[in-house]
Formats: sequence, structure tokens, C-alpha cells
Amino acid sequence: MKYITLFETTEAYNAATLDLPNVSLVEENMSVNYNPWVEPETRVVCKYNVTSTSEPTTLRTSYEDNIFKSMEIDGVILDELVTEYTFGTTGVHTVKYELYDETKLGNQAPVFMNGNLIEIIIPDNVTSIGENAFVGCSGLTNVTIGNGITSIVQVFTNCSNLTNVTIGNSVTSIGLNAFNNCTSLTSITIPDSVTSIGQCAFMDCTSLTNVTIPNSVTSIVNAAFFRCTSLTSVTIGNGVTSIGASAFEGCNNLTSIVSNAMTAPTITNTVFKDINTDGTLTVPVDSTGYDAWMHTDDYYLGKYNWTKVEQ
Repeated sequence: MKYITLFETTEAYNAATLDLPNVSLVEENMSVNYNPWVEPETRVVCKYNVTSTSEPTTLRTSYEDNIFKSMEIDGVILDELVTEYTFGTTGVHTVKYELYDETKLGNQAPVFMNGNLIEIIIPDNVTSIGENAFVGCSGLTNVTIGNGITSIVQVFTNCSNLTNVTIGNSVTSIGLNAFNNCTSLTSITIPDSVTSIGQCAFMDCTSLTNVTIPNSVTSIVNAAFFRCTSLTSVTIGNGVTSIGASAFEGCNNLTSIVSNAMTAPTITNTVFKDINTDGTLTVPVDSTGYDAWMHTDDYYLGKYNWTKVEQ
């Protein structure tokens, strides 16, 4: 038998206001300890029995009701914004994350750090994700970001099992620490709407093998791909005008860079620090400024015996 326990947030809470298919009320107004490492208080809750586990069960219908702060499913405390689950033979498995009437997802990191959240679907009506919202979600594998989000800043840091990310075409900025230390991320598709890639955005994504920067991007900021040690190829769109310090530092398996800009993006002397591999820089015919990338001084591509090819 599966149980859902809801933790009250206001005295006006009314169990009857919930619309829960396949769920029946078992007990009401129980006094239990709320998650002590988040908020060590006694809360009044309602407890429900899940009568059918064949389909995901909707746990709330509207964020605006604000009817409970958190939920516990068979002893696992989860945040109130996670709305649908399936119950497997080995425990609770999150299959869907959805907001209804809310347009902003706030900072929820302390609650999500339980490793039970495995998939997030953020619908188009959500326009903002707070910093740290999913930091440290070690069980998270799949993320779909809807078309309402414009900026991703320090949201998925340390999601060590994240492998699949779909980014909506309204995102204009992949900002500070957006996917920092997502060590299982092997590929990322950056949509044409993105204009900037922020500091440490993909730092320590050690499984990332190739990256294509679309033409819409104008700047790649400091340490954006720092220590992406599996990265072998990078394609840089023709709109990039600057690449910040240490952007590709420590990418010691990088062997191919294709830059489509006719005028070489400006760089600092640490952009390619510690690449330590032979490789090829491919640039457009009659392009200018790339000789600065090919210096033989420390940390420039010429130091690592790279060659420049025009095509």
C-alpha cells in the first residue's frame, strides 16, 4: 500500500479542496515532525492512500492555492512542486515535474537534494527558474526546459547523473554555473536564441564530447567550458566576438576547433591553457585575426603544435 502525506502551510488548509484521482483520504490533522533538517517544526497533515498505481497521480491542481508546503511519499519527503509519480517495485520514481498556474520556480535546492527527482518538465507558462533550484539533484537524468524561460543561471550545478537536456528556443542566456559539474552530460544542443554563454556554464562537464556554438551567440564568458576533459571538437558560430579567460582551459583532449567568424573573436592568453594536444583550427577563407590564436607563447594554440586551415 502506498501513502502520500501532505504537510500543511496555512491554517486554512482543507483536505477536501484537493483533486486527487486514485487517492483516498486515510487520516486528517495528524501531528508529525516535518523534515527536521529543513524546518524542525510540528505540522498538521493529511494522509492519503494511493488506490491505483498504474498511472501517475496528480497531487495538486494549482500553485495559487498554496495548500501544502511539502509531501512525503512512503517516507520520502519531496517538494510541493513535484506533481506526478509512478510507484515502482524498488520505490518511488519521479516521472514528471509540472507547474500549473505558477510562472516562477523559486529556489528549492535544500528540498530537492534527496536524489529521488529523476525527470523535470518545465512547461511554457513558467518564465523564470530561481538560482539553486535543482542544485545537487544527483538522481536527475532528464530535463526539458519550456519556451517561457529566458535565462538559466546556477540551476543544474552538480547534477551528476544528468544526461539529457532539451532547452527551449526562448532561452537567451546560459549563465553562471548553469550546468557546472554535470559530469554525465555527453552532449548539449544550444538553441539559436542564445546570445551568451556565461561564466563556468559548463565547467567540469567531463563527459561532454562536442559543442556547437550557434551563430546567435556573441560572447563566451570566462571558464565556460573549463576542464571539459572529454571535449574533442568545438564549432564556434560566426556571431561570436569575444571568448573569456580560461574558456577552454584544461580541455586536454580537444583536437578540432572550427570558427566561422570572419574576424577572429578576441581572446586572452588563458583561453586555451593546458590543452596540451595537437589539433587543427579551421577558419573561413580570407578571415582575419586568427594569427593571434596561433602564437607560440604559453597557452596559445601554436604552443601545442596546432595548425590553422582556411576553408
